[in-house]
Amino acid sequence: MKYIGVVIRGLEDVAIKEIKEILKVEAKKVFPGRLEFETKSVKKLIEKSQSVVKVYEKWGKLKFKDEEEIQAYVKKKKLTVDQPFKISCRREGEHDFNSQVIEQMVGIVIDGEHDLKDPEKIVFVDIVDNNFLFGLDLTPKLLSKRDYRIKISNQSINACIAYSMVRLSGFNKNKILLDAFSKDGVVTIEAAFYKEGKINAFDELFHNVRSCEINSKLAEINKKINFSRTEIDWLDSKFKENEVDCFVSAIPFPSKHLMEKKVKKIYEELIHQLKYIMNKKGKCVVIGQNMSLFKEMLSDFKILDERIVKTGGLEQEMVIFRLR
Repeated sequence: MKYIGVVIRGLEDVAIKEIKEILKVEAKKVFPGRLEFETKSVKKLIEKSQSVVKVYEKWGKLKFKDEEEIQAYVKKKKLTVDQPFKISCRREGEHDFNSQVIEQMVGIVIDGEHDLKDPEKIVFVDIVDNNFLFGLDLTPKLLSKRDYRIKISNQSINACIAYSMVRLSGFNKNKILLDAFSKDGVVTIEAAFYKEGKINAFDELFHNVRSCEINSKLAEINKKINFSRTEIDWLDSKFKENEVDCFVSAIPFPSKHLMEKKVKKIYEELIHQLKYIMNKKGKCVVIGQNMSLFKEMLSDFKILDERIVKTGGLEQEMVIFRLR
């Protein structure tokens, strides 16, 4: 059976690697944020994946010009769904139609009993720009939604992004990882699920540290994480010189709520601290918006990679760097 994995745009390589680790099969990128792979069962992937947002059976693929082409393509399939079902459409890109129109058009040409309120099955219609994919939805609840996230920060990041950042940092059981802006703890919790190691969740605000502790306890991995209310200018008192192997964090960035002048001071102190605590071969992986100021201040570091990461309508910039 062929399947499609919906993943984070800009982080497809991490998901490809994880799929191979879990299922022992190769996945390929069919277009941004979509991977195709073939396997007998995806149960193990659904249970264990930290990078995949959604999984569905692949029933068809089409490059279309308008919605009528989509309907005609599905009609030719002569499909029947044997249990009460509904159509669920997700669109990315600019179109002359909305999701409801596609749901109705596709639903009309698939035989079976429709049930919009309590369906037994969901046929997922996936539209990215002028690409159409569809199939049986195997994860009606998005895999990126974590049950442990009871305390949620409005400045936090998607769990699949957090996991991918941990992977890109090179973290393993023999390394020390630090998130100095932990917020609700998603980075360090995902790190603890991935590998056991020395994981540190720091934040200057007590209620953020408390949120980290509560979420990690719900995830049943709180004993694997060191929590501390620590301001960034005290990091050098918590670690020895060159001791930290992986710095992974969603850092503050200039916005209407946070003036650039204040952000610059945060960056100056953070960079000063990283120069002291980071291992010479260690990696820093940070994410945010309006990252040009931060990159301009990295003269003592080498930028290894830059990525634009997209989730829904949100676009963020990821920067990976290390000491020169």
